[in-house]
Amino acid sequence: MSNNGTPPTSRGAALAVALGALEALALVAETVADEWTYVSRLTASGRARLARAAGPAPETPLADERASAVVAAAAEAGRVNDPHRAIDWLSTFPAVVELAMTAPAGIAAPSEGATDEGAASRDAAGTSPGA
Repeated sequence: MSNNGTPPTSRGAALAVALGALEALALVAETVADEWTYVSRLTASGRARLARAAGPAPETPLADERASAVVAAAAEAGRVNDPHRAIDWLSTFPAVVELAMTAPAGIAAPSEGATDEGAASRDAAGTSPGA
């Protein structure tokens, strides 16, 4: 969410939400003194990746489902309070936001109740009969 409590409606506003979450992760991660240089580099690379994901026109509208995904990822990142987990999140969070903002339209997670049609023909080890 933006500072006024509304979801971001543009790529630039979503970038601001994501950057805020990235900086919060960095603050938690920086408490690991031996990892300060690594954390600094991860944070800088994360900022650059997020900026690329936002694109050259930050005023470009962002679809509601994409904005919601960025907000959800930022909220989840905000729950990280362990410094070592924060380091892990610094390395993955920008990729999650990039996917949320740039994945081709039509790519979605399977819907609830979706089934793996081939599952019935596989055994417990996941192999097909006769394989």
